[in-house]
Amino acid sequence: MALVVLTALWHLSTINKLRIAINGKLNTQAPSLDRGLLYGHTVFETIAIVDSTPRLLSAHLERLKNGALSLGIPLDDNLLASELDEFCSPMTQSCLRITLSIGSGGRGYQTPSEPQALRILSEHAYPNYPNSHRELGITLGVSDIRLSHHPLLAGIKHGNRLEQVIARQNWQQDWHEALLLDYQDNVIEANSANVFIVKNKQLLTPKLDQCGVDGVMRSYVIAVASELGFKTEAVSLSLQDILDADEVFLTNSLIGIWPVANCQGQEFNNNKIAQALLNRLIIDEVIPHH
Repeated sequence: MALVVLTALWHLSTINKLRIAINGKLNTQAPSLDRGLLYGHTVFETIAIVDSTPRLLSAHLERLKNGALSLGIPLDDNLLASELDEFCSPMTQSCLRITLSIGSGGRGYQTPSEPQALRILSEHAYPNYPNSHRELGITLGVSDIRLSHHPLLAGIKHGNRLEQVIARQNWQQDWHEALLLDYQDNVIEANSANVFIVKNKQLLTPKLDQCGVDGVMRSYVIAVASELGFKTEAVSLSLQDILDADEVFLTNSLIGIWPVANCQGQEFNNNKIAQALLNRLIIDEVIPHH
């Protein structure tokens, strides 16, 4: 699925002035028989770029490496690093996507014995979110789509995102994000972000041992919270836990932190801890200041 999107982006690149490089070569198309396209055998990262510098790059590359290892996708760290330096050098404030595909290898589910991976870099416009999302908070919906349990894939940012695609198609118009639950009614994540709640000055975030993406910003926020004196624990959370929280906020590498102002009619008027964490992210320059 990931390469379907990238192939479409290639055809739109001359209109939207996107840049795409495959294995270090600009203006290149992915092969039509690539197994990432055929079977979704990919991992990817989405990274904020400011002044040619990818933010939290080492953490993103570590997650990419671990995901690739889990899925049997070969990765040449040095080659990718060299390609990133060249690709990012003209970027001021942009969004970078790194996709690793297992490469071509014929029809059927058998993985090639010596796969030749594709390293796909694509530049996209940085999302122009309103300042109010950070300052006042967002409206958080609750999706009817339930996430399936995939323990072997839990935590990995792999290219099979159809659950999220379908969930996004069914958003209500006034939602800025949506919670995704599993079939046991545990809150797992938002559609494109991780979830935190604050209860009695303690941070709680959903466990991701059965499904969900272990976000780079999620890990960074946990580390920053510890430095600021707040303990964080990964636990099972219900929708009622969300509604009963003192604060709720979302994290990812592009938004940084969005406090939640409303979820299913429940208003949250306190976002002091979320704002303290957000200010630290801005000071640390891991996200751009609006």
